[in-house]
Amino acid sequence: MALALALSAVTATAASAQAAISEPAAYQALYPYRDVLNNGAPTPAAKLVLEPPAVLQALQAQESGIGIVHAPRHGSRRAGR
Repeated sequence: MALALALSAVTATAASAQAAISEPAAYQALYPYRDVLNNGAPTPAAKLVLEPPAVLQALQAQESGIGIVHAPRHGSRRAGR
């Protein structure tokens, strides 16, 4: 009898130890930079939020393929300077 009681206590504890998010949509609305499926781990977007705007603009230009081209200037420089 004691063995059955101990076994049921262990299985009940293991089943209740798993934390579950009851409303994934509500969690996602409150924490947009947290991953619902990975127990609230930060998403890759969470790292980008902390970056300065210049870094975000450079990443966006790089990924879109329409970044600013820095072409060398020719002809306006004098030879002696």
